[in-house]
Amino acid sequence: MKIEDNLRSIQPIIFNQLQKTIKKKQLTHAYLFEGDSGTGKKNMALWIAASLFCENLVDGLPCQECATCVRVLKQVHPDVIEIAPDGLSIKVEQVRQLKAEFSKSGVEGQQKVFIIEDAEKMTVGAANSLLKFLEEPNGKAIAFLLTTAKQRLLPTILSRCQLIHFRNLSKKRLLDELEKKQLDSSHSALLVQLTNSLETALLMSQDEWFNEAAKIGFKWFAQTIAKKDESFIFIQTDIMPHFKERNQHLLAIDLVLLAYRDVLKIHYEAIDILAYPQYREQIEKMAKQSSGKELSQSIETILQSRKKLESNVNAQGVFEQLTLILTKD
Repeated sequence: MKIEDNLRSIQPIIFNQLQKTIKKKQLTHAYLFEGDSGTGKKNMALWIAASLFCENLVDGLPCQECATCVRVLKQVHPDVIEIAPDGLSIKVEQVRQLKAEFSKSGVEGQQKVFIIEDAEKMTVGAANSLLKFLEEPNGKAIAFLLTTAKQRLLPTILSRCQLIHFRNLSKKRLLDELEKKQLDSSHSALLVQLTNSLETALLMSQDEWFNEAAKIGFKWFAQTIAKKDESFIFIQTDIMPHFKERNQHLLAIDLVLLAYRDVLKIHYEAIDILAYPQYREQIEKMAKQSSGKELSQSIETILQSRKKLESNVNAQGVFEQLTLILTKD
């Protein structure tokens, strides 16, 4: 799939807006693309860059096939310069080097494009250094700042860029994208319930710890909904040894919550995307054996337990109390 087709699919409103801007040659000197990772910010910046260098524009838009377009999209064009955090931050020296490039003519023409990834990670010194370009733009240079947290940028930076918000992918769209990456459908179904970021979902899918966590989480759920006594001991033998940090404790709760929601969806025949489709037959049996009221109460109890974890209440105590309530006859 061409990058244009992908962008048109995942960000149709933004794509149409920028397409018109490109055709009218009305691009501004600085853009701030804001949104979660995996929503197309980087590809949009590269596509616009390709439109500025393309040798064979098609109706004013990049052909995506000429040698120049290919180099831009593969991120090897000398006049499309990218910077990203060096360690935990973008340092002032990185921005100074970027500014030095502002003053030079392009290697293959006058045009230059600058892409700054994770712009919110600029140090205050780096951000202030960038302001000069933003205040006194060079007509042949365009900057794209990409961020997942615009609130962490200096107000002076925000005021000098055109802000464009990239919407999160829908669960259905994210599921489609993950399946294109040849992820197992059962993994994809769970991942889209836990994140709306394609990048994060892909990283989670490759994480052995997470894949084991998903199995443990479902096993804990299966024991509690069946009201088995060993579910209490399971917390000490399996849950606590695997889920050790605060964010992992929250994930453990979320994995159980999603399983209960799957049962409730099937109980009321309101099925969209199940988190655990590989266990559907087992979940259907549970749905027949449970009342809607009981399932709703269980979900409410799990949500209350999650709030306790968010308030830094001892995780093992929360898990044990939750298990006692869920397994109570």
